[in-house]
Amino acid sequence: MLKLKAVIKIREQEKSGEVPASTSCKHCKKPVEPKLVPIIGWRKQEYCKECLTTILTEKEKEAQRKLREEKIARLIKGSGIRGIMHHMTFKSFEQRYRGVAYSTAKKYAEEFGPGTKYGFMFYGRAGSGKTHLAVAIARYIIEEKQILVRFVRIVDLLLDIRSTFNENESWRAESESELLRKYALTPLLILDDIGSEKTTDWVRQVLYQIIDERWIEQKPVIVTSNLTLEELEERLGERIASRIAGMAQLIQMQGHDYRIKNNPNYSKNRDIQDWKA
Repeated sequence: MLKLKAVIKIREQEKSGEVPASTSCKHCKKPVEPKLVPIIGWRKQEYCKECLTTILTEKEKEAQRKLREEKIARLIKGSGIRGIMHHMTFKSFEQRYRGVAYSTAKKYAEEFGPGTKYGFMFYGRAGSGKTHLAVAIARYIIEEKQILVRFVRIVDLLLDIRSTFNENESWRAESESELLRKYALTPLLILDDIGSEKTTDWVRQVLYQIIDERWIEQKPVIVTSNLTLEELEERLGERIASRIAGMAQLIQMQGHDYRIKNNPNYSKNRDIQDWKA
């Protein structure tokens, strides 16, 4: 009944020429003609067609921006990046230490995609910027490409897997297997400070299983170490060293201790042993 009355009203308005006056666009102030809406009748318009299109486009962009920020936040939270690592970016890497390693890492991050199959082994003395570059790669890929990256220190990885141990062998085996696959199948895995852990047959088995699975699936891995590849082979065995050599470009980090030189309390006139943390 109400719809019928509305239709009758529209017809009467049309016959009598009764059309609401135009209004001014709230955005550009141009006159905007009313719109005839079926069933409802004449409706005054707040914006002209051009401004309405612009407003709707901006709202869509804002919605997409929020979705992007939320996704990045989720990926960062699940990446293993925490604490001081949130400040490790390409931009924050000290300008005077930006050499071949820096430019190679940045280009890798910029070109990273689903088809990327190789990674890096950053090696060199402690404090040379290995972890900073590895985290910078992770941050860039997450923030610019919204691709999952997992960063994990070797000691934390082993503790994570050991935490699945339980007297119930069937439960333990299933949980350990799922955890290993999580590390094995993530789009990019970063293993920090490999070779620093206490070496046992179990450690060698776990590391080889993860690295070998990634080799099979053709998924890249980035490792950092204070050891050379030869020293890593002595520590972890030929199988692991061979897999890393076949999957990663070796990059030696050279120069002064990056963390000490980049510390605001460091002085050139002070012996390195005396710097304040």
